[in-house]
Amino acid sequence: MVDLKKTEKEIKETIQKEKKALNEAYNNYVDRLKNESDKIQKDIRSEYKTAKKYVKKNPETGVGIALAGGLLVGFVIAKLFNR
Repeated sequence: MVDLKKTEKEIKETIQKEKKALNEAYNNYVDRLKNESDKIQKDIRSEYKTAKKYVKKNPETGVGIALAGGLLVGFVIAKLFNR
């Protein structure tokens, strides 16, 4: 009976250690994802500003690109709904 109690205690301690390790790993991944998200948002903002400046300098090209993108998206959506 004493061995059972000892084994039970060891199992509980092991579970607690593993639980703590999993929580730390989870928190590390969440922090890394937040950092990557911030980097991506910064890059997107930078690219948006660059594109905006380009379109202001070249409005005809900007309209052409927007038209081509709109047609492509419309084509893809039409194909998805025709299934």
